[in-house]
Amino acid sequence: MIGSTVSHYRILDKLGEGGMGIVYKAQDTRLERLVALKFLPTDLAQLEAAKQRFIKEARAASSLNHPNVAVVYDVGETDTQSFIAMELVEGETLKARLRGERMTIEEVQDLASQIAEGLCAAHAKGIVHRDIKPDNLLLTPNGVVKIMDFGIAKLADDSHLTVTGTTLGTLGYMSPEQLLADTVDYRSDLWSLGVVLYEMLAREVPFRRDREAAILYEILNRDPTPVEVHRPDVPHHLRTLIHQLLQKDPAQRPESAAAVASMVRSSASAVALQEVPAKSIAVLYFENMSSDRESDYICAGITEDIITDLSKLSELHVVSRTDMQPFRNKEVNIRQVGEALRVNYVLEGSVRQAGNRIRVTAQLIKAKDGYHMWADRFDGKVEDIFDLQNEVAHRIAQALKVSLSDSDEASLAKKPTDDLRAYEFYMRGREFLARRGRKNTETAISMFESAIVIDEVFAAAYAGLAEASTNMYEWYDGAASWLGRAIEMNQKALERDPDSADARFGIAMVYYHQGRFT
Repeated sequence: MIGSTVSHYRILDKLGEGGMGIVYKAQDTRLERLVALKFLPTDLAQLEAAKQRFIKEARAASSLNHPNVAVVYDVGETDTQSFIAMELVEGETLKARLRGERMTIEEVQDLASQIAEGLCAAHAKGIVHRDIKPDNLLLTPNGVVKIMDFGIAKLADDSHLTVTGTTLGTLGYMSPEQLLADTVDYRSDLWSLGVVLYEMLAREVPFRRDREAAILYEILNRDPTPVEVHRPDVPHHLRTLIHQLLQKDPAQRPESAAAVASMVRSSASAVALQEVPAKSIAVLYFENMSSDRESDYICAGITEDIITDLSKLSELHVVSRTDMQPFRNKEVNIRQVGEALRVNYVLEGSVRQAGNRIRVTAQLIKAKDGYHMWADRFDGKVEDIFDLQNEVAHRIAQALKVSLSDSDEASLAKKPTDDLRAYEFYMRGREFLARRGRKNTETAISMFESAIVIDEVFAAAYAGLAEASTNMYEWYDGAASWLGRAIEMNQKALERDPDSADARFGIAMVYYHQGRFT
C-alpha cells in the first residue's frame, strides 16, 4: 500500500490500526497537504453493515467543526475499500502520554476541559462518540486535544446500525448502559470521560480486573476505589466530578458535556486565583506507635479532634478532616502536601499508648522548605486525652502567633463529651466510616448510636451519625429516607452545639443531594 496512489492521495506511511480501520499518512495531490487516510479493514469491507458504519463515521465527523475534534475532509471508495481523508494531527495519543511522567493537576484539568468541549460540539449535533478512551484522544505539541475516530459513533436519531444484544466500544471505558445494550445517549460519553479523567489522575482505570467478565461485573455493580486513594493530592472538586460522571444511573450524571467543561474550568480558575492564607495549616493523621494496632482509632480520633479544635480559631485556616483522609497511612512529602492543600504549615505527630498512659508527640513544619518550627511531646493518662489535645492546639496557636479571643479560649476548653465510653464509641465510629464500604458504614452507624445512648447531648456523635447516613444514600443505598435522617441528626447536633461545623456542612451536603441550591 505504501507508495501507491488511491484517488488523489499518495500513501506515504502507515500510522496505526484499530478495530474499525487502518490509518496511513498520505499526500493530497490536489490541495498539496498531508492527511490521515483511514481504510476499512479488508475483512470488514465485505460486510455491508460495517461499510455503512464506516461511512456513517465520515458523515458524523464531517458535520463537526471544532478545535477539539479532528476534521474530516473527504470520503471515497475504491473497488474493494472505503476510505476517509481526515486532518493529520501531529503529536501523541493520550495513551502514550499516560506512559510518561505523572500529569499535574493543572494539566489534567486542561485536558479534561478540552475533551468535554469537543464532546459538547458533537452532542449538539446529535452525535454520540461511544468509544472515548486515551487511544482516541490525540495531543498536539502545543497541548490541544483532538477527539478522533467516530467509527462507532451513533446519530442520536438514527439507530439502524445498532443490533439488539450487541455492544460497541472498549470494555474498560464502556458505560453500564452500553454493556447492557440499552439505549445509549450523550451520557454514555460522560461516563467514558469520567473513566479517562480517573485514569489521568490515578494512572490506572477505575475498573481493572484480569478477566473481562470480572470487569463487566465491576462496572455494573461496584463503586471504584476513590481516586484519592491512588493520588492524595486530587482536589475535592475533581473527586466530586469523577463520582458524578461514574454514576451507574445515567440520570445521575452531569446534565451535559458543557456542564462538565464549566465545572472543570470554574474550579480550576478558583484554585488558581486563590491565595494561600498566611496562617494556614494541614494536620496529617498521627502515627500509631503502640504495639497494638487496634489503637489506630485512638490516633485518628486525636488527629480529628485537633483539627476540630484548631478550626475553632478565627485567625487560622485549617484543612478539613475530609480533605486530609486521602493522606492517611501514606508516605508523604511535606512540600507536596503544602502545594496540594494550599497551606503554609503542616502538623505531623504520633501517639503511643501503654496501659493507662498516653504520649502524644507533635511537630509543626513549614510546608515551603520542610523545616521544623516547633516540636514537643505531651504525656498524661487516657482520661486526660482532652487536656492533651487542648494543650497541642494552644502550642500551635502560640507558634503561629495566633491571638486567642475569649470565645476562642472558651471553644478550646469545651469538651466534646464528659463520658470516655461515649467518646470511645464515637472514635471507633469515625474509624469505620473512614474505611468506607457498606458494612463498615453500617458498623459506624451502630457505634455512633451507642455513643448517643451513653451521652444524649454528644453533638459530634449526632453529626457523625448524620454523615454516615448521607454516605449510605450517596454510595450504597440511594433511599431518600437516609437524607431525612441525616437532616434530623444534624439538627440535633446543632441544638446541642450551635457552632458545629460538621453539622452545618452535613446539612449543606444533604441540600446538595436534594438539588436545593437556594
